[in-house]
Amino acid sequence: MPTRIRVVAGFDGSADGWAAARHAAAEAAAGRGVVRLVHSQLDRVAYAGLLPPDLTADAHTEAWRLLDTVRDELAAAHPGVHVEAAVVQRAPAAALVRVARSADVVVLGRRGHGRPPARGGAGRIHVGAVTAHVMAYASCPVVVVSAGDTGHGPVLLGLDPAAPSAAAIHHAFETAQRRGTGVRVCAVSGPDDPRDDPATRLLLSRAIADRRAAHPDVAVALDALHGVDPAARLLDAARAASLVVVGAGEGTGTLVRNASCPVAVVGGRDLGHPRAGRRALGSMP
Repeated sequence: MPTRIRVVAGFDGSADGWAAARHAAAEAAAGRGVVRLVHSQLDRVAYAGLLPPDLTADAHTEAWRLLDTVRDELAAAHPGVHVEAAVVQRAPAAALVRVARSADVVVLGRRGHGRPPARGGAGRIHVGAVTAHVMAYASCPVVVVSAGDTGHGPVLLGLDPAAPSAAAIHHAFETAQRRGTGVRVCAVSGPDDPRDDPATRLLLSRAIADRRAAHPDVAVALDALHGVDPAARLLDAARAASLVVVGAGEGTGTLVRNASCPVAVVGGRDLGHPRAGRRALGSMP
């Protein structure tokens, strides 16, 4: 585990942006680390709903007023955490992907500024465009949070036992070690899966063997779940988790949109394999 974890949080002043900043500070506090807040400057009028009025301030000044507000709160909640901040003029998605190159984890709100919390379409919560872009291109794990997250308990790691994501396993155990909690490793078997539960648990045990040895203080539970939709089964399991960790790929969108706790999406780019973790949720079609 790194001596000082480097956590980047995208902050736009929205409710979910505040949740991202608070989550990032808590992670940094657990890992004796540093938080870097990245704020893409808004139009001046946008700050009117986020700050007390100041008719003389320009947009750049308002951006720093907003950052000073969140930095003061984070410093009060976590006195030992160093909080840095940056105002960027470029598009937020591109800026965050760039900053992610030197980060251990990026934390983002599920919905951005101006995105209503109402459900739409087929009953699903929309994910902001910035969050979707960063999840696709960041070179480190991306944790997506919401102001309404209520999860408590162990870290839930969703794996396909036939093609486990090494990056997701690593992140789940590192996070659990920092937090002093356990890891619940789950695989979802479909109706046509020939493996029985003991065989599935054996494959999961082999997949995590190295990380388990490196983190002997982390309690581990192995679960073989059943269902046609792996993401839906993991959503059920997430109700008793403080964080869901999955590899990037099919099914992650459903988890990110609908989980009741933060979701860490771990791509393969940090291991040099852009498609690693593609089947991380279980027996995907």
